[in-house]
Amino acid sequence: MRRSGSGSELLSPKRPGSSGGSSPKSSLARLPDENPATGLVNLVGMAVAEGSGSRPSSGSGSGKGSPSGQALVRLPDDFVSYELASSSSSAKPKKASLALLRDGDGPPTDAPGSPGGAGSIRDRMKNSGLRIETTKPETTKAFHVLLLGETIGKFYDFGDEIHDGGPRGRVSKGVRRSDNKEVVIKVRAKRPDKAGERAWREIMSQLCSMRSTSAHVLDITEILEDDKSFFIVMPMCEGGELFNFLITEAEVPESECKRIMREILQAIGHLHANNMIHRDVKPENILFDVDKDCRHSPKTLKLIDFDTCMGWTPVTPKSRQFVGTPGYIAPEALLGEASPQSDLWSVGVICYILMTGETPWVTIDTLEDGTVGSPGAKRMYKSLKDAVIDWDCPPWPDFPLARDLCQKLMAFDAEERPISAPEALDHPWLAI
Repeated sequence: MRRSGSGSELLSPKRPGSSGGSSPKSSLARLPDENPATGLVNLVGMAVAEGSGSRPSSGSGSGKGSPSGQALVRLPDDFVSYELASSSSSAKPKKASLALLRDGDGPPTDAPGSPGGAGSIRDRMKNSGLRIETTKPETTKAFHVLLLGETIGKFYDFGDEIHDGGPRGRVSKGVRRSDNKEVVIKVRAKRPDKAGERAWREIMSQLCSMRSTSAHVLDITEILEDDKSFFIVMPMCEGGELFNFLITEAEVPESECKRIMREILQAIGHLHANNMIHRDVKPENILFDVDKDCRHSPKTLKLIDFDTCMGWTPVTPKSRQFVGTPGYIAPEALLGEASPQSDLWSVGVICYILMTGETPWVTIDTLEDGTVGSPGAKRMYKSLKDAVIDWDCPPWPDFPLARDLCQKLMAFDAEERPISAPEALDHPWLAI
């Protein structure tokens, strides 16, 4: 039976074989745009479904032992640092109770089996025969500078505002004047961090060069700029968010769960094949698109929000900063060692929610910033390490292959996860 609630609460849908009963885990809830305690703002996705409106600023659902009144936010992109640090050595923490890590304790940064340790996932990827591109791919011209006297209004008419993130950017509906094509336009103010802006330009240029090469990664049509702002133009997706799908569908057939999982994995696999990682894979950053000319065609998934993307190879150094959303951030990302396996962890969390209608966590810690080694990062790392996930709740016993894949994707040690999205797609549950 589906639970009803107010606009700030999330319905808990039944999943394949699920009884829809209550669970002590934290309820799935949309993360608010702003955390009153910190003033951190959650940047909206790179495109938003038509009619979805502004995101409500609601607190997370509370479960057994969950902190009262704690809001969760995606870490702002301003926390992204392109300054890199070498790994340090530390002892691996012992297994302990669910008690949170003390501020003075820290997770290992180079312990055996950790992302930077001997025999790590990076070594596995180097030795797996995967082809690593060390030269920059050719990119098409992505940025078009508006000439003196020109404005964005010469090329696009702005419609209703979808989201206003203040200085972090606003997203609006728009119409291209040359052909009356409906689009979404994100306005992003230029920032003084020159190194960060160069890195962002490179990622955006590469994404533009990948246009129309994946059915499940949202295209960036073009980027215009004047002396103060960037205008990122994207196609309009009109099928809604995966997040809304999870809260409105009372029952999801196993075949649909498989299709959704395949398309998410294909999307992140496409980024990984082009030496990029997303770092904020979550239901709010996955849209459905529909073909208006074919009413009976299935909704196609589109991965969005690429401001958190970064270039990655097995030799990428450790970072001092991380980004992401609490509840979906992989343990090694908290150490500054984000990798393709970190995106796979996030997909595993989505799989758990898709199958059960609940998050896998009893509590979800908050983060005060995106600094590696901060008290919040240490607490979250320890909490993830000691978490006991319920793999026996309905419907898992009736879907052992689905459970096996989800367990592999959510393995705490990155090297125990699938080495790539294609390997996950070859899992028996998705292969049949």
